[in-house]
Amino acid sequence: MENPSRSAVVTGGTGALGAAVTQALLKEGCKVAIPVTSNRHISDFEQKIGRLKSRVMTVSADLTVESEVENFFQTVIDDLGHIDILANIAGGFFGGVPVADTDLEKWDFMMDLNLKATFLCCKAVIPQMIERRYGKIVNVSARAGLSGIAGLGAYCASKSGLRVLTESIAEEVKDSGINVNSILPSIIDTPANRKAMPDEDHSRWVSPSDIAKVILFLTSDDSAIINGAAIPVYGRA
Repeated sequence: MENPSRSAVVTGGTGALGAAVTQALLKEGCKVAIPVTSNRHISDFEQKIGRLKSRVMTVSADLTVESEVENFFQTVIDDLGHIDILANIAGGFFGGVPVADTDLEKWDFMMDLNLKATFLCCKAVIPQMIERRYGKIVNVSARAGLSGIAGLGAYCASKSGLRVLTESIAEEVKDSGINVNSILPSIIDTPANRKAMPDEDHSRWVSPSDIAKVILFLTSDDSAIINGAAIPVYGRA
């Protein structure tokens, strides 16, 4: 049974996958802090988690700005005392354009959202995890981060970088009581993906709640022997 006093940070915690992860952690007794850039999804998110919202704190922060990330984590530590879990769920997608036609702005957007934000969050949280000799970090890479795909150069590069960053951090902290792993989704069954791909067989996709179960395991003490892994969560996609 998990320690009910554990505290977690879930980036992208009000989105489709993030909300499922947050809900799973809350049901295990965790307190959860979520960085937000707007209140756009807060109402829907609070409806999903219901009475559990009393154990959630939201703090305004742009995860691509180092000073804001540092302030966010300090605020969380001041309020909750410590951070046991970091689930880096926030990310984005851009594709359908060859590298030669990709605007620098789009390239930077992918690198900032999918790679830089996770780097900054890991950098901010690891020192206190090392000090306490305990921590669980789960990053969301992607199946597309395993090899290059035409038209998805920026996305593939950002998710590949995230996977390798995860492996590097895992090696650096493996003797400090910290586990760092990544998961590799393919297509997640979200309303946005269904709208974007209405003619696909949605039954082959993986639900956010099923992926959340994998993340929940990786943040549990039962996963202590798993470090630096990149775990496929493709379903039948």
